[in-house]
Amino acid sequence: MLCKLAFRNVTRSIRDFTVYFLTLAFGVCLFYVFNSIDAQQAMIALSDSQKFYVAQMTEIMAYVSVFVAVVFGLLVVYANRFLMKRRKRELGMYLLLGMERSGISRILIAETFLIGLFALAAGLTAGVFLSQIVSVFTARLFEADLTSFHFILSPEAVGKTVLCFAVIFAVVIVFNMVSVSRCRLSELLTAGRKNESSGVRGGRVSLILFLLSVLSLGAAYVWVLHTGLFSAELGKQIVLGCAGTVLFFFSLSGFLSALPRLFPRFYFRGLNCFVLRQVNARVNTAALSMSVICLMLFLTISALAGGVSTSEGFSTQARANNPYSASLLYYVDQGAKPSLDMEQQLRADGVPYDEFVRSSSQMEIHTAEVVFEDGLHFFLEVGLPDEEGPFRKQGNSVFAPFCDVLAESEWNAMRRLANQPEVSVEEGEYLLWVEPAVAQELGSFCASGLAVTVEGETFFPAQEACVSEPLSTGVNSIHILAVILPDEAAEKLPVLAELLNIQLLDEVEEEDFVEVLDEIYTRPRDDMEKNWRPYDQKITRKTVMNSSIGAKTIVLFLGIYIGLVFLITSAAVLGLQQLSETADCAENYRLLRRLGAKEKAVRRALFSQIALYVCLPLALALVHSAVGLEVLRRTFLSEMEINILPGAVATAGVLLLIYGGYLLATCFAAQGIIRSRRGE
Repeated sequence: MLCKLAFRNVTRSIRDFTVYFLTLAFGVCLFYVFNSIDAQQAMIALSDSQKFYVAQMTEIMAYVSVFVAVVFGLLVVYANRFLMKRRKRELGMYLLLGMERSGISRILIAETFLIGLFALAAGLTAGVFLSQIVSVFTARLFEADLTSFHFILSPEAVGKTVLCFAVIFAVVIVFNMVSVSRCRLSELLTAGRKNESSGVRGGRVSLILFLLSVLSLGAAYVWVLHTGLFSAELGKQIVLGCAGTVLFFFSLSGFLSALPRLFPRFYFRGLNCFVLRQVNARVNTAALSMSVICLMLFLTISALAGGVSTSEGFSTQARANNPYSASLLYYVDQGAKPSLDMEQQLRADGVPYDEFVRSSSQMEIHTAEVVFEDGLHFFLEVGLPDEEGPFRKQGNSVFAPFCDVLAESEWNAMRRLANQPEVSVEEGEYLLWVEPAVAQELGSFCASGLAVTVEGETFFPAQEACVSEPLSTGVNSIHILAVILPDEAAEKLPVLAELLNIQLLDEVEEEDFVEVLDEIYTRPRDDMEKNWRPYDQKITRKTVMNSSIGAKTIVLFLGIYIGLVFLITSAAVLGLQQLSETADCAENYRLLRRLGAKEKAVRRALFSQIALYVCLPLALALVHSAVGLEVLRRTFLSEMEINILPGAVATAGVLLLIYGGYLLATCFAAQGIIRSRRGE
């Protein structure tokens, strides 16, 4: 009998359960997808290094899922509080008719079980299908083979999801039982008769707060756009932006109250005055929560749009930074080791060079005392010189006692190997190579026409810009910068290291080439006997790419995971707030009908009120995100040369699905609330 009554209550109150059901279903789906990543390896052909990063990501996701479970647990309890508040009069009638409190508790347990069962089924079904899409996305990030792709279900992820939400439901059941046991009959029967006072702030106070918010946000925007993402002032910029956001919502109620004077025709058209007064009262009492939700939405949009956009450029950027299939580095000055022809030595030791290598080029890295004339202010831009480092002050110049020097012909040979145009360096000229990280700060050094002195001989810039193309794949061959000189000048200088860059044949796998080298060279170069290694560092492009893409993929997935959790939390909290307020103010809509308002107009007013309240935090979050994505573009995406539009479109789709879904569900449930009071 009680189970039948519980089933009847759920079906009859389906509008009230809509937001609660969506929260559970979205939570289950998200929890399953990000806990089934380890199962995706079964359908993706990953290398050992790629599997390592997927395993690392799985382990991190397990810890993050604990945080996510706590967030969803609190969210479900919060949603359940609304349902309990909404049904207090119903529960009071049960008590009035003689039902025991234990019977009411059993009804609530049965209802929680039914809703949880349906939400688990819907969420797991959606999660299983969505995890297949995530598998394809993961494979694209790692450039893995998907020929073995097949539909897969992760029993372990299903078990984790069911266990997690079973614990959440158990907490909800305990909460309901405690609520029923503590409530008095008089409180249950008179619930919902109290309304909040709006307490709108004065216009002058609101104007001052609004001006302060605009100044704070404007200053934060300009500041972060000027300094970039990685600056020492980032913490202060965040505090300033948060303060501006809070002030904005605290000042908003005063401006809404001023609309009759500013736009009288709009204000008195239809039921606009009623809608704006309702929103005004809600904003005034929930300014702090709206500020927090706005910031959560900002983090969500930035994480989703920025993450998806940068993921598209990971592989392209990694290939651009590592133009060679493999690089071998040999230090000459360690242990008085002589210079050698690395290609000739590899052939002599039995490496089937022609079976693997399409082309290669070796470059000598020389060292010399170099003085950068009048260049102190340029080097100070990147934190140089350092008295204990390789660059030191010398008046207005910078002195580098052990600066790297390259020969023009060998430099151009490397550029040809990477399909890059050659650069001409005539007698008495130099070219400055700098790391990409400091290229912007030192980019105007050559343009200023400043000279350099190498071992007492002076050289002038061959062109107005520095070069920063990669010298190798992965190996640490050059420290910050190098001077490129004509061959005659460079060959006089002592050799520090030998760098061999290799382009493998198209049909050759880099792992096979490494395996051959490891089989032939069984120990480091401790002596000059057979099988000593003619290199001290050996790195392939795939190794570097896997390392780069693997680390960034972990950050990307974490950002998307937490961002979606924040999005669901924000939308659910806003929706539940509106449902609670609609239940409290249902009498107002009853008065509208008594005054002659048509049912269609009343529903439109309800939808406008909810939409305006829900979209206010989103609107400011979109402004924050536009600035944040611009900072991200200037920091990363300009180098990757990719379009942020795909990420923005994907984020818009997610917002439309989740945020828009909650908005429609809230309106659907709210219409049921005001309809249930009709005719009283």
